[in-house]
Amino acid sequence: MGIESMSSLDALENQIGSMLARLKLGDVMRSLWLLSQKSTDLNPFMIAGLSNFAMRFCPPSNTSQLIKSYNIAPLIELSNTYLLSDPITFDESLREEFESSNPIFLMLRVVSSQFPYEVEVFSEFARPFYLYYEIPRQLHGQPGIPNFDFESSFLGLHGFTTLDFITTGFVVYAASKSGFSINRDYLLNARRKGIKLPTQKVLSLILDQLSADKLKFTSLYEKRKNSDRRFRMYDFNPLISYPLIKPCQNKQFATSGKDFFHSPVPGLIGSRISAGIFYDMYNAHSTASGNTFSEFFGFVFEAYVGLVLKNCIKTETLLSEVDIRKFYPSNKGKVSDWIWMDGSSLILIECKATRFTRAAQSIASEEAVNSSLAQVRKGLK
Repeated sequence: MGIESMSSLDALENQIGSMLARLKLGDVMRSLWLLSQKSTDLNPFMIAGLSNFAMRFCPPSNTSQLIKSYNIAPLIELSNTYLLSDPITFDESLREEFESSNPIFLMLRVVSSQFPYEVEVFSEFARPFYLYYEIPRQLHGQPGIPNFDFESSFLGLHGFTTLDFITTGFVVYAASKSGFSINRDYLLNARRKGIKLPTQKVLSLILDQLSADKLKFTSLYEKRKNSDRRFRMYDFNPLISYPLIKPCQNKQFATSGKDFFHSPVPGLIGSRISAGIFYDMYNAHSTASGNTFSEFFGFVFEAYVGLVLKNCIKTETLLSEVDIRKFYPSNKGKVSDWIWMDGSSLILIECKATRFTRAAQSIASEEAVNSSLAQVRKGLK
């Protein structure tokens, strides 16, 4: 089925919604999980896409009913057709704009829609420990560093510590990789066996940050979806914010041992406790006059890059900004954050925690992309 117009895109979405409305959410998610265990062709982007549709269109399952499985290959095919379409194929004005513009804009929105689900989990649990716990503690109160108490701010925002969030996230990820579901009793048993997990009250707070039921998931989707509906296939997927979903809904669902969680793409748990912490803090401290977190985090990121470099060099020499200022004082001008020296060769390294806006990634209009690039250029001046 090809997408030839907005009406055919509408028809495809209605067809997917109609098919999913006849199936329970838990049944679809288990069927999708079983298929992912057998097929290497079913990549995380496809799983996340159909999961998004299922959360929005399927009725919740009931904890008193057995979870069933179905052949959902036809649904996956329809979902892929929808998600891999692009409005330049059916909107004449966008097609004309595309033909006269840089093709990198199309590539940007395609990459931005698919790559977030290909998570390299190798560093997703060690990196946040340094970025959000160890380095902020080292920098707090040092001369020349903005006065920002990272841990107190995070605790006040969520009601739990960064270490509890990272540790719990790792355990939830490990459990999600080994089976279809995880419940609260699993975490309590893990704590009894010696894993340093927080109290049951704190675990509930953390699980609430990591998970969403149908209403919570759909509400975020409606809030974050693209205003230009020609680009609806690039809508924000709430799995990025809530990598755990609650397939069931009834009066027993909040009872320990009765409820369960499922992670369609477990790697997103790693992203949530890594990059997700950054966005939590950035959004919480954004004001019209600036962002106190962002000002502080620039120094954290610089220190983290230095830590990585120090563990990579062998016979070369690494100079920090402090080292550079010993022979190039501030009255002579700006310097890079780090210099990597190898004989007569130098590599200048400048650390900037800049990023493309959501509009630049999801629609990739030239205006939105140039606006994001302007922030990058500003940071490098």
